[in-house]
Amino acid sequence: MIKQIIILGLLLVLLISSCSTYTAFYSKTVTSVDTSTSFSKTHRIDLSHQNLTILPKAITKLPSLKMLDLTGNTSLDLDKAFQSLQYPNQLEILILDSLSISTLPKSILRFKHLKQLSLGYNPGINLDIVFNQINKLPLAFLNLKENKIKKLPSSISSLKLLRDLNLSYNQLTDEKSYTYIGSIPKLYSLWLDHNKLTKLPPTINTISQIRYLYIDHNDLLELPKEISGMSKVWVIHAGFNKFKELPKALIGMKALLMVYINNNDITSFPVEYEKGNYSLKGLLLDNNPISTQERIHAKKIFKGFFLLSFEQKLYPSK
Repeated sequence: MIKQIIILGLLLVLLISSCSTYTAFYSKTVTSVDTSTSFSKTHRIDLSHQNLTILPKAITKLPSLKMLDLTGNTSLDLDKAFQSLQYPNQLEILILDSLSISTLPKSILRFKHLKQLSLGYNPGINLDIVFNQINKLPLAFLNLKENKIKKLPSSISSLKLLRDLNLSYNQLTDEKSYTYIGSIPKLYSLWLDHNKLTKLPPTINTISQIRYLYIDHNDLLELPKEISGMSKVWVIHAGFNKFKELPKALIGMKALLMVYINNNDITSFPVEYEKGNYSLKGLLLDNNPISTQERIHAKKIFKGFFLLSFEQKLYPSK
């Protein structure tokens, strides 16, 4: 009984903490600074898509600036912008999406306490150069969303403090790239959704350190047996794929507690699950064509689960 309570408590914590690490609220986000602005209380500035060529002088003087969003300002000289900030050690979140950049200026190293960096929607970016620049920063979160990435350079493994890596909306099929990800020692969460994956490479087993895996919105029919090497994963998001049965490979994942596998083509459950020799404690199977008879069978197999859902309801397709 005590063990079940501990497991349920842990699962509640997992469900709460698995939300996107983009969210780091310090205070209200403002889009400009004027004479009525309290400089000392301004922590977050969103300057996205303002056609800037230089940073407004008032913003460069903010003593407590924690977050700066420069998305879409393609004419902005980043080096001058970074150099102009008078309190670089305060900055923790920097968003540089949609800037058509290939590299970063050396002045990014002024941000010695930078924890989150977003470089999404920059398909021409030279990742090898960038990784060798930012590996000197204490980054915990890196967003590389929609950069047309098919392979990663080995230098990504130099990001020793990285905990969360977003590779959504790419095409990462290169097997060696997965081994490089597996060499990031502190990695905790990995997003591979919307990567047009028809299969996961056997080298997925080298990513043995993460707790959360997002492989939803792909074209997966099955999972490789090598996924059992992901021995620390707690939660998998695998919705919106093409699974026809609950993948047997999940049984070999020793730490797995929860799987979201909604909006697939699942109609049955392999007989191997009847043995009950696995760590899995929760399944969300919404919007799968599972017959009433098979649902009854599943409820018997998974009767000890804290969550077992077969609801038919709408989920966003993107």
